[in-house]
Amino acid sequence: MKKRISALLLALVLALALLPASALAASAPTEEDLKTPPVISDLEIHDDGEGCVWLEVTVYTPENVLNAIDYFENHELGYNQAGYIGGIMLQYSIDGGEWQESLLAVAWRYYEDAEEVPRWNGIHETYYLDELHVESEVRARARYDGADAEGNPRYSDWSNMLTLNEPVDFQAHNWAKPELTEADSLGLIPGCLQGADLTQPITRAEFAAVSVKLYEALSGTQAEPVAANPFTDTSDPEVLKAFDLGVTNGTAADKFDPDALINREQAAAMLTRVYKKLNLEGWTLASDGEYKEAFKALFTMPALFADDGEISSWAKDSVYFMAANGIVNGVGDNCFAPKLVSSGEETLNFATREQALLMSVRTVKNLG
Repeated sequence: MKKRISALLLALVLALALLPASALAASAPTEEDLKTPPVISDLEIHDDGEGCVWLEVTVYTPENVLNAIDYFENHELGYNQAGYIGGIMLQYSIDGGEWQESLLAVAWRYYEDAEEVPRWNGIHETYYLDELHVESEVRARARYDGADAEGNPRYSDWSNMLTLNEPVDFQAHNWAKPELTEADSLGLIPGCLQGADLTQPITRAEFAAVSVKLYEALSGTQAEPVAANPFTDTSDPEVLKAFDLGVTNGTAADKFDPDALINREQAAAMLTRVYKKLNLEGWTLASDGEYKEAFKALFTMPALFADDGEISSWAKDSVYFMAANGIVNGVGDNCFAPKLVSSGEETLNFATREQALLMSVRTVKNLG
């Protein structure tokens, strides 16, 4: 699983990477400057299809380190008198193996003119790695190497660590794990469910977060929370995003009831609203009734479930839309089990976290 730094930091990386070192005031570096690590904002495995596989790392060098490099390169003190920063070193582990170190090679092959090669900011690559393959689990971090005033080796602190293809041990039923791995790779698992027991029932707030991730995956855009929070019982930003999209509403004018469980027909309706938002121009939750015929024209009605009479009228189109597209199935005996029911002290027919995520990944695969 690729872990990236925040969008804000990436924007800072791109902005500052454009500044040449000469634009920075060169003053004598401090020990803290020399300890400052690089930031790696991206890690990728590349394969040329002819047996050569390598790592590419996007590196950002902080301004104070550029200043130190500029100082060493432009003052006539001699490296052995002043000390220096000499290069960027990558440390990586492949498929759980020992840490290995390699000096990063600047990506020369991307530039015909060597003067245009980004020396400190930009894409760097390792030399070809025989043990690497495109599905390898890779951990990587970087640091600056150099020498002190006496010529002894000196290193900065390590950068942040990025990981590719990290295996995830889901707390889920075995039958669900393959599709959960796909959901994870597609970025469909929200933070509130990372590391959670996915066999447990899903709450309204959690399902709102799943719906938002689905919308972002299908649209390629980031959802934004509603400007004014109408609810007094939650300020969860994922709930407010889902509300702004029209994926969900409250249980009362000022209540969302975030911890309440949802049933299977509610789950089908919420994810279907994501599809409607993206495919029915002008659709809103408030105007949903006006789009009934336009929506029904988007799919062929499948055979009715045996418990069709128990499915709420407002949810039927969504349930059968999901069934027609292979996103939801029955629970046996051709029943959908749309609502929560109680059998003694046990509550049945709730939607579970793993079911919600499987519905989400199938929506992306079948309708994306």
